[in-house]
Amino acid sequence: MANYRHGTVTVGTTATLLVSTSFPGGVLVQNNGTAPVFLGGPNVTANTAATGGIQVAAGATITIPTVGGTTADLYAVIATGTASVAWLAAE
Repeated sequence: MANYRHGTVTVGTTATLLVSTSFPGGVLVQNNGTAPVFLGGPNVTANTAATGGIQVAAGATITIPTVGGTTADLYAVIATGTASVAWLAAE
C-alpha cells in the first residue's frame, strides 16, 4: 500500500523550493493562487525567457514526472506577490 506525502508552500518572486522529488510516480502540483506560477530548477524565472519554467495557471493542476525514482529539487516562482502551491506524491 502506498503512503502519500503532501505539502503546501507559499511561493514568492524568487525561486522557492517546492519539494525534493524522489517519488517513482512523480508529483502532483496544484496552483492555489490567483496568478500563474512557474516550475523548474533553482534558477527558474516567472516569464517566457530561456530561464522561464513550466507555467501553471491559477487553479490548475499538473503532474511532474520523475525519471527512475531519482531525486530532483522542484522550484516554483511567481511574477508578483505570492501564491500558495500544494503538492502530493505517493512513496
